[in-house]
Amino acid sequence: MRFTILCLGFLGVLPLFSMGQAASEFHNNSIQVEGRTRGYRLFVPSDLPNPVPLVFVFHGTETPGHGIDSIIKITRFEDIGQIHHALIIFPEAYEGNWNDGRLDNQARSYRDGIDDIAFVDAMLAQTEHDYHVDRARIDATGFSNGAIFCHYLAAHRANVFAAIAPVGGPIAIPFSAWFHPRFPVSVLEVHGTSDPIVPYRGGSITDDGGEVLGVEATAELWAETDQCRRDSIEIPAPDRNAQDGCYSQCFEWSQGKDGTDVVLYRIIAGGHTWPGHLPGFLSSLFLGKVCMDFDASELIWNFFWDHPRNERS
Repeated sequence: MRFTILCLGFLGVLPLFSMGQAASEFHNNSIQVEGRTRGYRLFVPSDLPNPVPLVFVFHGTETPGHGIDSIIKITRFEDIGQIHHALIIFPEAYEGNWNDGRLDNQARSYRDGIDDIAFVDAMLAQTEHDYHVDRARIDATGFSNGAIFCHYLAAHRANVFAAIAPVGGPIAIPFSAWFHPRFPVSVLEVHGTSDPIVPYRGGSITDDGGEVLGVEATAELWAETDQCRRDSIEIPAPDRNAQDGCYSQCFEWSQGKDGTDVVLYRIIAGGHTWPGHLPGFLSSLFLGKVCMDFDASELIWNFFWDHPRNERS
């Protein structure tokens, strides 16, 4: 139960070794994949360890070309990169959607057969060419469509990713039927029980089509794949903000193969939101309540730090 202390809200001191001071900065990059120019934004912290952790952050369904800005706004993951000295990649989806394993004719990425796994491969190869990336600490998080894609990506590249942290997105249907990662991957799943877009119990997605597995079924499938303990245990999750109208429950399937764990944060009465980030008034009307008991971005980073790949065979 290495993650128990995080559920209780305590943060550890992270040992990092600097290669020198420089100004933190964003780099707007592009790369050719399948004959198309694909874009992404790379955040480079001012204090760069050697080797350096790498986190991919995938946006949800968005107006084409606006995905990167949207996910930076709700996660502020560049702050995580600066504080904890990590490279952060914010990729832009093809025409606003990731091809995430759903049968989704509303998404151009699905209709055009976009290989977003190849896009991730290309971004990773370029980043490893430019920086000394810590192969034990390559992780991914995402929201909504980007969260669903995290599952799809980790299942296809289980030999690469140490951990994933999807927020508001379980495993896609029909991909769930042939879900079979070759290696274990630690998973932190965060999802509101009153999500009006991606239903907690699974089924049809209301905004951009396709279906997903239920959230608890997703956690159990990963736990079985990782060979964790059969039954989860509940870990206390403090209700620090009684005014937000929701609270979290934390469940852990521990002792998986090669040091992996699966953790579910079930946000009771929570909506299609990123915990710790208050959206605008109109967004709240459509997306539901935001849990303010914890900062999801900081929680995710601590989960990633606690689950490196170097413990695995």
